[in-house]
Formats: sequence, structure tokens, C-alpha cells
Amino acid sequence: MIKNIKLKDLSEQDYKRILNRSFGSNETIFPGVKKKMEEVRKKGDPVILQKYQQRYGKDKYKTIQVSKEEIQYAYKETDKETLSAFKQMIKNITEVHKAQLSKKTDTVVKTEKGIQVWREWRPIEKVGLYIPGGKAIYPSSVFMSTIPAQIAGCKDIIMSSPPRDDGRMPSATLVAADMIGLKNIYKMGGVEAIAAMTYGTELVSKVYKIFGAGNSYVTVAKMVARETISIDMPAGPSEVFIIADETANPKYIAADLLADGEHGEDSACVLLTTSKSIANATIEAIKKQLPKLVTKKYAEESLKRYGLFAVAQTMQEAIDFTNEYAPEHLEIMTKNNRSIAKQINNAGSVFLGNWTSKSSGDYATGANHVLPTGGMAKMYPPLGVDAYGKWMQIQECTKEGLQNIRKTIEKISEVEQLPAHKISTQIRFSNKNNY
Repeated sequence: MIKNIKLKDLSEQDYKRILNRSFGSNETIFPGVKKKMEEVRKKGDPVILQKYQQRYGKDKYKTIQVSKEEIQYAYKETDKETLSAFKQMIKNITEVHKAQLSKKTDTVVKTEKGIQVWREWRPIEKVGLYIPGGKAIYPSSVFMSTIPAQIAGCKDIIMSSPPRDDGRMPSATLVAADMIGLKNIYKMGGVEAIAAMTYGTELVSKVYKIFGAGNSYVTVAKMVARETISIDMPAGPSEVFIIADETANPKYIAADLLADGEHGEDSACVLLTTSKSIANATIEAIKKQLPKLVTKKYAEESLKRYGLFAVAQTMQEAIDFTNEYAPEHLEIMTKNNRSIAKQINNAGSVFLGNWTSKSSGDYATGANHVLPTGGMAKMYPPLGVDAYGKWMQIQECTKEGLQNIRKTIEKISEVEQLPAHKISTQIRFSNKNNY
């Protein structure tokens, strides 16, 4: 039964359940995930192939690599309206992410006369993109993950996504990948996909960093992968958190909560409002909207597991709890949206006002929808171009420049008892044969 409560009356047990959401179950699945990762590391492609051949049959699933014929088949299944929507998404996502790169500067800092220090941007050469596809189809994630990688200049981009019942990758996902020029595409998902990209197999190249969201098993697999390579973030099941006051529209709130809940039963949907009447009206709106959804079972279960409809005594109490929760998606529907946003430190992506629907940022504004979940927004940013590269530091000294810092080098070398450090500078100024 959905009901609202006062935030201050939340029990300690429920408080932890809401705050931890699905990440609280990660410890229990960790051993099984690690075992699967190890199997792929040792045996490679056959382990992955066996999984899908057992599920779909050898006739439907002959290799994990997508063929040109499958891409052609996918285009035939995709209507013109979808292709048009894809083109707009590609345009907006590209514009937003190109702007991120243009803000980077290679500023040269002259610390002393004769000394220059600067940084230069370098893309990560090999990256793996995981596109979820278990309970739904996510061509949007193809754009969100690939376009920033291409803008950053990554040379080798590998994409992986689970196949459907006929052994093929969903057509919309495959068409999206082809439209933006991806060549190395593999129809595999879950732990095995993360393992293949982490360790490499005969068909799949080992990458330096893995990107993309997934279920709890994928999230844990990425955490295991982090022992060997880099990952973007531990992005797990989706979550939305809405701050609302008396000016918000309950129908909109309900729709956005359900839009997140339909991702899966482990999604998290939270409403925090200063208005009891808004909380009650939202619950009534959910009761009307929920039965009409074909994804009802997922949304209903997610509301039961990690849902919260709470009334805060003050807006400050709502802000404080939001920062502690650190939501993936944060919607602010109040009379002072921007003022409240300035007080938020921990959130993946913020949606301001009644007209910024949950789905707007998921699909078409150009903002990235690959975001930190499970409270990780406290330390991880949204996915962007900067995640696909790194800064390389460069320094240059003239003879005069080294002379200007010579005393400092020699003194610190003595303090740290590292004589070779001292000699590496002294030798450049000595005409004797002491060295």
C-alpha cells in the first residue's frame, strides 16, 4: 500500500533501506559474479557463447560478434520516425558534449623564469561500452556512451549489449550503433560481457576502461573489473528523487516516478515534499496511472522496495536529506527551483521545473543519462567527454630554470635521504669528474 509519512518519522530500518536502495544487496551477489568473471578470463569466448546457445539454440546464436547482415536486418525493422528521432538525439548530444571539450585549456604556467608546466589532453585509446538491454531496449544509451568517446578521440571503441530471444541484438540498438559508425559490436550482456572487455578474448579486445550502466550484477562485475582496469562509475539500477512544494503538479510527479520505476523492480522512486496535500494527490495520481502501464509489475515492485513518499517539515530538511541520498536523477518542482539547485551538492543530473520531464534528460535535451547511482553522486560526476581521456602533465626547464630551483631540489633530497635525486641536478652544473 502506497502511503506518505513524515520524513522525521522514518524508522532507522526504513531509513537505511531507502538510503542504500539496491546497492545494499551487492555483497550477496559478489562471490557469484567474481566466479563468472574468472571463467571468462580463463576460457574466453566459449564461456559466453555457451551461455547464449543454451538460451537461444545454436541456430539462432552462432557467434557473439554482430554481422553486417544483422545490421541490414535491423534497419529493415526500424521505422522512419525512429531514424528521425535518432538524428535529433545525435545532434543534441553531440552539441552538448563538444562544448565540454572546448572548455578545456592547455594553459602554460611559468612557475619560475626558465620553467614551464602545462597539461595536454590525451584520449583513452581502448574503451568498452556496455549498453543494457535485459528488461528494455536502450538505443539512447548507445548515443550517450559513444558520442562523448568519439568527441574525445578514442581510437578503439567496443560495444556490447545483450541479445533478444531470436539471438540478435535489438534492431533499434544496432541501428543506433551503426548510425554513429561503431564497428566492433558484440551481442553479449551481463557479467560475461564485462569480463570479456576486462580481460580480452579471442574475439573481444581487452579495453582500458569500461562505461555504461546495468543491473546489480553488471555493477558488481564492473567493481571486480576495477581491480584490473578503469571504469566510469558503479552505475546500477535507475533512481529518481523529486523535491516538490505546493506549486508542483501531482500528475507530473506521478508520471515521472513511474517513468523511473518501470526500468525494473530494483529502481528507486522518492518524493520529498513540504506539502502533505501534494503527497496525497501524487499517490492518487499514481493509482490512476499505474494500471495503464504494460510495465506495471516493475514500477509497482520498485515503489514497494525502495519507494518513499515523505513530507518534510521544511525545505531545508528536504535539501539536507537529498544531499545525503545523492540521487541519480533529481527533479526540483518548486517556486524557487534554481535557488534550491544551488544548495544541492550531490546529484547526478538535475531537472528544473514542471516542464523538464524525467524523459527529457533521458533522451533528447543532449544531457548525458549515464549517471552515478546508489549514492555515488557524492563523488562521481555524470558521464562526459572528460571521462574518456586524461590529462598528461608536461614540464620544461632551461639551464637558468633548473638553477632557479636547484637549492630547493638539493635540500629536499637531503631531507628525504635520496642522494641520487640531488646528484641528478648537481651533475648538470659540474665540470668535475666526480660523477
